[in-house]
Amino acid sequence: MTKVKICGLKTLADVAAVNDAQPELAGFVFAPSQRQISTKQAQLLRQNLSAAIQAVGVFVNPTLAQIKPLIEKGIIQLVQLHGVQDQKLITQLQQLGVKVIQAVQLETELVTNPDYVMFDGRQPGSGTVIDWHKITKPEQPLFLAGGLTPTNVIDGIETVIPAFVDVSSGVETNGKKDATKIMQFTRRAHYARNEIRN
Repeated sequence: MTKVKICGLKTLADVAAVNDAQPELAGFVFAPSQRQISTKQAQLLRQNLSAAIQAVGVFVNPTLAQIKPLIEKGIIQLVQLHGVQDQKLITQLQQLGVKVIQAVQLETELVTNPDYVMFDGRQPGSGTVIDWHKITKPEQPLFLAGGLTPTNVIDGIETVIPAFVDVSSGVETNGKKDATKIMQFTRRAHYARNEIRN
């Protein structure tokens, strides 16, 4: 089964929709963007998020000092890094007991050793589809992101066979999370391999 990450949660309504759909991961964006939230907001969302769903903190070129309090407070259980690859930071985070997802673009060489590798577009969260056929699989489990929607997620899974699929704008309507789309995306991703085989 392909696992699911719903990214960019901002409101309790978003959390309720995710709790209903039961993806494996939910993403809180701490990097500057339209989906950025504060530590206080993230804490409230985590408190209301199902215990079965792990929270991922999304950062761009962060310092350890920015991330560590979020881990220590139990707000996030995984860290997703965008920007310059930094093995020292990855190692420090792993020593704190969290898994690290390194986001890269198709033309970017992986020079670090994270727990997971994410292929995403140049502008994460923009809804731009990347060329799935150009993905060269790393040794680590793979996250497929970039322009996924309930409509194309099965094709993406069939082409890439990732461990996880990641979506943000693809489950939004007018810039807000759409509970129906979140449910559709999660169900289709979870059952995609069965649909492919049939």
